[in-house]
Amino acid sequence: MFVLGHVGIGTRVLGGLRQRLPARWLILGCLLPDLIDKPLFYLLLWAREHPDALIAGSRSIGHSGLFLVALLAIAVVTRRGAAWALFAGVLTHLLLDIGGELVTGARPGASIWLAILFPLLGWRFPTAYFGSILEHLRLSAENIYVVVGELVGGAILLSSWWKRRRAAQSS
Repeated sequence: MFVLGHVGIGTRVLGGLRQRLPARWLILGCLLPDLIDKPLFYLLLWAREHPDALIAGSRSIGHSGLFLVALLAIAVVTRRGAAWALFAGVLTHLLLDIGGELVTGARPGASIWLAILFPLLGWRFPTAYFGSILEHLRLSAENIYVVVGELVGGAILLSSWWKRRRAAQSS
C-alpha cells in the first residue's frame, strides 16, 4: 500500500478543489481502493490457499472503473461534498497507480488497466505475482516509484502539518 503517496500527493493534485471537499472523506477516497481490494485478496488467498479465479490480485473491485462510475453517480445524485470527496480521492488513487505502471511497467496479466477497464478487457482482474503480504511489502519496498512516492507524499503531509501547527501557535 502506498499510503503516504496516495494521501499526500493524491490530495495535492486536486489543487484548490481540495479546499472545497471534506478532508476526511477525501483522505478516505485516496485510500479506499486499497482498503477494499487488498483485504479482499488476502482473505481469499488465506481462505483458499491459492488465488481466486476472478480476484487473483490486490487490484480488483475498488480499482475498477465501474466503482469509480458508481461513486460519480452517487455524487451527482446526492450532491454531497462527502460523495464528491470520495470520488475525487478514488480518481487520484487510480491516476497515481497508472503513473506507477507507466514508470515501472507491469508484468503481462498484472496491468492496472485490467482493473480499470473491467470487464471490457475480459472477465478477470490483474494477477498478483506475490503469494503473501510479506512478499508484497518486500516488492513494494524495492519499487523506486513507491519509495519516492512515499517520501514525497510524507514530505507533503509533514509540511502541511507544520504549517497548520505554526498557524495555530501564532493565533
